[in-house]
Amino acid sequence: MDPIRTGKHLERLQKRRDQVALTLGYIGKEQKEAEQNTDWLDQATYKSRIALLDRLNEWYIDEMEEIDKAIDRVQKSTYGLCLACHNAIEAHRLDLFPEAQFCFDCQAFRERLKAG
Repeated sequence: MDPIRTGKHLERLQKRRDQVALTLGYIGKEQKEAEQNTDWLDQATYKSRIALLDRLNEWYIDEMEEIDKAIDRVQKSTYGLCLACHNAIEAHRLDLFPEAQFCFDCQAFRERLKAG
């Protein structure tokens, strides 16, 4: 992959990683405040809020892991190569999703397998 393009993707990945880290900190603070607040009038609202924060936390942790894997691939000079077929991942795909691990065809195949 072109080193200039890889550098731009790495910069985007690092910026997004910083944003996700800040968001995770905020969610953690919100979770702690919600759990410490014993004045909830409606138990269902409390449970709903905690469940939402848990799902958001999980989603952002997953995103952070994907970003870290992409940064690791940059450092190992394997960034931009599909993990399944080892061909180059389409440049426009990486422009949209710099953390992409699979080319379009391999990703589509994986999604079809998941769908059953």
